[in-house]
Amino acid sequence: MKDITSNIATISVRIGRSGIGLLEALTISFERRSEKLSSLKSALPVDELVYIATCNRVEFVVVLKHGHNATAVRNGILDFCFGSGSQSTPIDFEPDHFSLRMGSDAVRHLFDVASSLDSVVVGEAQILGQVKDAYQFCRDAELAGPVLDRLFAAAFKTAKLVRTKTPIGEKPVSMASLVLVKLKDILAENHDAIVAMIGSGTMTEKLARGIRAKFDNPLLFVNRTPSRVEELGQKYSGSVESLERFIEGNYHPTVIISATSSPNAIFTCENLSGIIPSSGLLYAFDLAIPRDFHADIANLADVELWNVESLNRLSRSNRRERFKIVDQAGIIIEEQLKLFMKKEFSQMITPLMQSAAEESRDMALESLEQLFDTKLAHLSPADRELLKHWGNKAISRATFLPVKQLAEEIIDLDGGRSDSDSQGRRRSAIAVSQ
Repeated sequence: MKDITSNIATISVRIGRSGIGLLEALTISFERRSEKLSSLKSALPVDELVYIATCNRVEFVVVLKHGHNATAVRNGILDFCFGSGSQSTPIDFEPDHFSLRMGSDAVRHLFDVASSLDSVVVGEAQILGQVKDAYQFCRDAELAGPVLDRLFAAAFKTAKLVRTKTPIGEKPVSMASLVLVKLKDILAENHDAIVAMIGSGTMTEKLARGIRAKFDNPLLFVNRTPSRVEELGQKYSGSVESLERFIEGNYHPTVIISATSSPNAIFTCENLSGIIPSSGLLYAFDLAIPRDFHADIANLADVELWNVESLNRLSRSNRRERFKIVDQAGIIIEEQLKLFMKKEFSQMITPLMQSAAEESRDMALESLEQLFDTKLAHLSPADRELLKHWGNKAISRATFLPVKQLAEEIIDLDGGRSDSDSQGRRRSAIAVSQ
């Protein structure tokens, strides 16, 4: 039988599978996101759309129009993002940089993403909040509808079960924690090193909290609008400065951590030359997509640059250690996938069954009325109503019970994979990313 969820598709780009340039090109700034996504949805053969963008992935989750597939959506995205010379700098990418999934594979993939099994850092707690925010944004923008409402509700439930029923959340790991691993070596040897933090988002505060928990190094919070980071400065005993004055070379930090939503690079080889300390290296951590540090900075001899692509290498040991957790979570995801498929089958077939049940009840009532006028004329009004009641219940059960049993069989045969198959797919995905 055709996959019940065949109209659901995901088109994915992730660090480790593609280069950072493609990820940047597909990242839509928050300020223009509603407008551009509305235009994109109109240009694609889809009825519903949710767009997820994080520092290491972009996901398009869609409900396809009849007769279209994920390839048509991918091609539409490419036309929208790269057509008519829309990119000033050519982006190098290949077809296999995009992961296309449809039907139950797409549903399973979203469950994996929300549960942080497909993250650069397996078990990263932040991803579920990012997926929830992305869904709510598209829901408020009227880009998502009833199908994706049900899908994301099931994904959120699955992620919660994975986090509560497996050890995946016992040792939280995130991109921030990977940065802190590197900072431990840098700051332990230089207690006076200034750490400049660019941006005012959650990543900035998470890192400030992690640094302050272990080190007393001076913290400098930098933003285009300094007032936006004054609270962070007070909370974490740091000073505050404008981005303009910082770039002018008024400070010479040992570490710069940047996580902004700027559509263009903030730091270039030219303006960074006035910031680099006179002795020693400048350690730069670029956690932004698009990047805050121009790619050419990686060629400077006195700058050690880390971005989400290079930090990915630090996550490999995390992935190897978590095979067992991934297997445990995979069982939960397969169970939730089958449950979702059964509910979707019920959603699809219920109107037909209701119509059939109503027609059957009308026929039964007509036959009973004839019997009440002939062979059952002796029955009292109360007995007649009782007979109608139980007849109605019997018809409803006879109509819907076979459908429920059929759904069980269909999902077991077509909707899911065996546990060994699904575990193998996850092990292969992890191995490829390494």
